[in-house]
Amino acid sequence: MCPFCKDKPCKILERPDGHLACECGRHSWPNAAVYAESLRLADLTVVKNVHNWTQSF
Repeated sequence: MCPFCKDKPCKILERPDGHLACECGRHSWPNAAVYAESLRLADLTVVKNVHNWTQSF
């Protein structure tokens, strides 16, 4: 499932050229490693919170 499509769940498909893309076509990644890294970064991102490793209190 595409982690960035919020309106409806999209499956991730592999195109013949090796790129990964969601069904709706809004998001694509050049390879599986970049997709995995974007999932990792999205998982680390917490909105409207103070991150003590980047900001002071």
